[in-house]
Amino acid sequence: MENKVLEENISHIARYNKRLSDEILRFNCEKSTLELVQMPNNEFNLFTNGSFIHDMNGAQDETKRIVNSIKNKDEKNIVRIIYGLGLGYLVDEAARNLQGKIIVYEPDLNLIKTVLSLAKIDGLYKNNVFLCSDKDVLSEYAYALTDENSNISITFLNYHKKFLDDIKDVLYTAQKAQARHRGDKGTLYKKIPMALYNSCINLEKILKTPNILDLKDIYKGKTAICLSAGPSLAENIEIIKKNQDKFVIFALNPTIKLLAKHDIQPDFILYIETINNIAQFQYDIVKNSYLILEPYCYWKTYTLQSKGIFNYISENTFLNPWVLDCLKSKTNLQTMGTVSYMALMSAFIMGFEKIILIGQDLAYKDGNCYAKGSHYENLKCVFKKELNKYVIEPDNIEEFEKAVKLSAKDTQAMKLNAKRYLEFLNNNIATIKAQDGSLLPTQTGYAIFVDIFRKLAKDLKEIKPTLKLINSSIGGAQIDNFENLELYEVVRNLNSIEKPDLKLKQPVLDKNHIKNNIQKMKNNLLALKDFVLEVREITSKLCDELNIKSEINQKVINLLKEQSLIFKKIEFLPKDKYFNIVVESFENRISSYFDENYLKSPESCFKANSDALKAVDWLIEVLNKSIKKLTDCELFVLQ
Repeated sequence: MENKVLEENISHIARYNKRLSDEILRFNCEKSTLELVQMPNNEFNLFTNGSFIHDMNGAQDETKRIVNSIKNKDEKNIVRIIYGLGLGYLVDEAARNLQGKIIVYEPDLNLIKTVLSLAKIDGLYKNNVFLCSDKDVLSEYAYALTDENSNISITFLNYHKKFLDDIKDVLYTAQKAQARHRGDKGTLYKKIPMALYNSCINLEKILKTPNILDLKDIYKGKTAICLSAGPSLAENIEIIKKNQDKFVIFALNPTIKLLAKHDIQPDFILYIETINNIAQFQYDIVKNSYLILEPYCYWKTYTLQSKGIFNYISENTFLNPWVLDCLKSKTNLQTMGTVSYMALMSAFIMGFEKIILIGQDLAYKDGNCYAKGSHYENLKCVFKKELNKYVIEPDNIEEFEKAVKLSAKDTQAMKLNAKRYLEFLNNNIATIKAQDGSLLPTQTGYAIFVDIFRKLAKDLKEIKPTLKLINSSIGGAQIDNFENLELYEVVRNLNSIEKPDLKLKQPVLDKNHIKNNIQKMKNNLLALKDFVLEVREITSKLCDELNIKSEINQKVINLLKEQSLIFKKIEFLPKDKYFNIVVESFENRISSYFDENYLKSPESCFKANSDALKAVDWLIEVLNKSIKKLTDCELFVLQ
């Protein structure tokens, strides 16, 4: 590289974005239409497509006006997006005068290379400033640099107002990435108690179970199909049935019912849910399938009769880091909150040359939320004119309640689960771009999954350029980096493939290491249990006093003060790397009942404490069972 300025700039960018630095180096600027112009005031400006990028009367004055107009200069928990690099004047001014993180988004590699070849831009060398040219990378940055309480803003030069639609899209991309924190943390807090219990009860089996990574490249060059429960699955079910010998079938758990009805035998069934959905597995096809399971999934799935089980241990989910440590294993696997992601990654690991998605509509096509014949087939999404919005409702409430039941005997829980699930769905309706460019109703989670799958597809193709990714969920959401192709067209060129039985290789265990890890986790859980028991005792006293006298008297006030002091003891609980999320989850679960209104009346105070007491009793039960299961596993390791 002859240009020392460019070399220095590239070297710095490579520290945090090697892909971008490589792209800049490869880019050919020979046909560039950019023109560097020295203005009458001796400042430099860029001229392109008939316009100057910076203010002709003073580029630095322009950037000072923009930065001075920003009101929250000292805010630290914020990501400030600068749309457009220009000659770096705005980046320099922002880096000097604004707190927080700064993402500079410039989609034009020609402009980036030209500018970085001219001079060192001091602002780009600050450790809180990051340059990118790709919205997927922008999304990664926004997620990495924010938390659930962060703010996001966007700033740009007057020149860039002509790109207002793209500016809005850039801001929306960053906001969606940041919103994942709320979803991730909410999911963690909600599911961690069951994930904790499941991980503990499953641990003995996990230690005996082979890893999905053991199947690397076993189907090299072959074709896989990943079956999700979207409406397009039922539309293509006969094609799948007639051609099931031509691809290896990865089936998500909600599809089992439909596949069994049509005599389709999946090769792999995948499951990640912490809750009891065991009724979905009551079909004979499960016995002839391999299961791919996350360690935290509902414990009975590890006991199902099948051809074999493979662990899929995502890197940073629930207690998985601790499980990986027990196994002395490392992985960069992710689940990203959707079993569909797990299916695609599993197929990629196994070396398939062509991977087809079906039922991955990620939208409510033709009013159908799920495929006909699948577990939640009678959920419909309809537009209510009187409400001026889409509403999700079952066309048969009794059948829907059965579909979400906890157990055949638990009628009350069944109805409550159905109600909560409907409320969740209706509170999270969004719209998304369809393959034909129209808008379709969907879930906010599905909208996020579209971005996740688009990014994953891009990454997988970079790792394996020959990989063919096909989305046959025709009529659903547009997922970039997949080819939209009808399934009947895909199967025309496929030949039958051999599906041999797979070797089940048990992990090599360091029993002393596992024993030490189990003992440490038990000690942590016992410490947490002691805290929760203290919370239970004081909360029970409050309930008793409020129930008897129904007034906030001096005794109640004293008990409330004591309760507040006990809550603060959570700060002294173990903060181990693998245990912190458990503590945060339990704290969140208990404190969620004590909102700003709970002290407004004796009735509200009683209700908050009685509801919290029920939750605490359940958490104690979870802790007791988890500790017992770890003790049982410890005995297994010692054998």
